[in-house]
Amino acid sequence: MSTYVPSVRPAPDQVIADIADYVVKNAEPSALALDTARACLIDTLGCGLEALDYPACTKLLGPIVPGTVVPNGAHVPGTDYVLDPVQAAFTLGAMIRWLDFNDTWLAAEWGHPSDNLGGILATADWLGRNAKASGGKGPKMGDVLRAMVKAHEIQGCIALENSFNKVGLDHVVLVKVATTAVVAQMLGLSREQIIDAVSLAWVDGQSLRTYRHAPNTGSRKSWAAGDATSRAVRLALMVKAGEMGYPTALTAKTWGFYDSSFRGKSFAFQRPYGCYVMENVLFKISFPAEFHSQTAVEAAMILHKTLAAKGKTTDDIKRIVIRTHEAAIRIIDKQGPLANPADRDHCIQYMVAVP
Repeated sequence: MSTYVPSVRPAPDQVIADIADYVVKNAEPSALALDTARACLIDTLGCGLEALDYPACTKLLGPIVPGTVVPNGAHVPGTDYVLDPVQAAFTLGAMIRWLDFNDTWLAAEWGHPSDNLGGILATADWLGRNAKASGGKGPKMGDVLRAMVKAHEIQGCIALENSFNKVGLDHVVLVKVATTAVVAQMLGLSREQIIDAVSLAWVDGQSLRTYRHAPNTGSRKSWAAGDATSRAVRLALMVKAGEMGYPTALTAKTWGFYDSSFRGKSFAFQRPYGCYVMENVLFKISFPAEFHSQTAVEAAMILHKTLAAKGKTTDDIKRIVIRTHEAAIRIIDKQGPLANPADRDHCIQYMVAVP
């Protein structure tokens, strides 16, 4: 009888190793990053609580089996749900993202780094309640803020030079990767285990962007990040239970992410991980609209006031010409009837017409 001898574990891809090293290093963020993280936490929770007024969102929330309550589970703010950390991450993540009001990051790839808070907060609360039940000490809110800084940084730094939308993939892949890394660290995983967990996030089949674009714009764009952040918690827990990883998930010839999903290109990086993204993240303070439309909406508001001051109405407008940038045209240019409510904040014509 022959004896199976496992192959030597390959050295991990540098991109995956850098993420693990950054998370494990645990360097103290700047005062600005922590102050911004506090504001981001409040803003993000506010976005999630507002979403509870919308049945289209609430119908998706809560336990998979109605009535299930998890002992020492994570409590979902604004609800009576006490759930396992995976389902809690989905529920909170869907709430956060539903109205498209939370923070944003614009680069080669855009996205909303506070989407990661669904997994971070659910895991922290679950760990805290279990620690309290056993007489131990769980995470503090400072730990949540530091995890937010790290997740923002991982998602945002990868997004700076690497466009996933141009290969048809949705930006929530970065939510999955960032949440996996920081949740793995919160769970007490080693550097090698964090590498395994992050590799699993890259191996996953990634979401297509089709639900954000005509003719398929739909409500999945509102829960896709909740799905990604909950999947991240699931993967981190699997590695904690002993599941293996795939160190060259990105670079493996033919079968790795670069060859199979990124058209053979490898990632480029502008800067090392620190706290740059949290220090510079954008908030939707002016208008609850897709960020690429903010200046167009502002211009329309100014035009409305100007016309009103002259006693003019919409009847006096012959036509409106919108000149904008390539990203806005590619994402939110939708002409003709809107397919469903999810189209509204992804249609620049609608967002200009309202004001």
